[in-house]
Amino acid sequence: MAYNWFASYLNNRQQFVQFNETSSSRHVIKCGVPQGSILGPLLFLLYINDLCNVSQVLDFILFADDTNIFFSHKDKDILEKTMNDELLKLTGWCLANKLSINYSKSKFMIFKPRQKNLDFDVRFEINNCPIERVKETIFLGVVLDEHLNWKAHISNVSRKIAKSIGIIFKSRFCLSLSSLRTLYYSLVYPYLMYCVSVWASTYPTNLNRIIILQKRLVRIFSNQSFDAHTAPLFRELKILRFTDIFLFQLGKFMYLFKLGLLPEIFNGLFFTNNQMHSYNTRKSNAFHIFPCRSNLRRFAIRFQGPKFFNSLPDNIKNAVSISHFKTKLKAFLLS
Repeated sequence: MAYNWFASYLNNRQQFVQFNETSSSRHVIKCGVPQGSILGPLLFLLYINDLCNVSQVLDFILFADDTNIFFSHKDKDILEKTMNDELLKLTGWCLANKLSINYSKSKFMIFKPRQKNLDFDVRFEINNCPIERVKETIFLGVVLDEHLNWKAHISNVSRKIAKSIGIIFKSRFCLSLSSLRTLYYSLVYPYLMYCVSVWASTYPTNLNRIIILQKRLVRIFSNQSFDAHTAPLFRELKILRFTDIFLFQLGKFMYLFKLGLLPEIFNGLFFTNNQMHSYNTRKSNAFHIFPCRSNLRRFAIRFQGPKFFNSLPDNIKNAVSISHFKTKLKAFLLS
């Protein structure tokens, strides 16, 4: 029954091009889903659902029609050969399923520590067409760089915030404080909040530009001089500082993990103390904080998340719902 329903939805469809009063002849659509339809995205996702089964060695992250593949190896020759072999399988799957790969949009990047000299040449191909190597790429709105230090994304966010501040600055005498706050939460806050738990886990010096821009903004709201102290201004306006926005999102992430409301991919990211040892201590239900051997690891969410959540008062950690948790946490950070 369901098959016949989908078949009737997809069969006997035609397309044509119209410009002003002129229309092309009609052509029957033999494959694909109707563009712009409600069911189109869902049917496409079902169609490519087995793409991840093409390779047993690659890791896949799929979002709509964007496909990201990952592979790591210490040996450059094995890395190059394995990737090209797996890309050949991927090309064969696309051919068998009447799909094509956009070569011009296909890029590759080698993630590496800045301290190590790993600038070797590798060549990856799709149908004998070389894939361009890049040092930065955008994935779901976040700029990834080959060193994962987030400087490129922070620069991108800073530029967007600076433009928004320019708009707010020009409007400061025309709008009420309430309206200016609305502009802040519409034009600035989304950039500060989006994926901040990931990209703000970097060296504090990398975040200085964003912190300075946000301070400039609250001075504009309060009509203060450029060197005015901003801590009381943030509290008066009830606006979280950028560092507190990071902690707010981090705390919310940990709370959802505690309740088991995050996707399965995050299982095993954190553990409680009673999962690590059998001793009956006062902090047995607290998150276990893994030791760090480097400063960089101290900024990682796996270290900062448990450390911050454990430091919160019990009435916040034991909030009855996510809405209550967010309300109490924001009040705590503003205090």
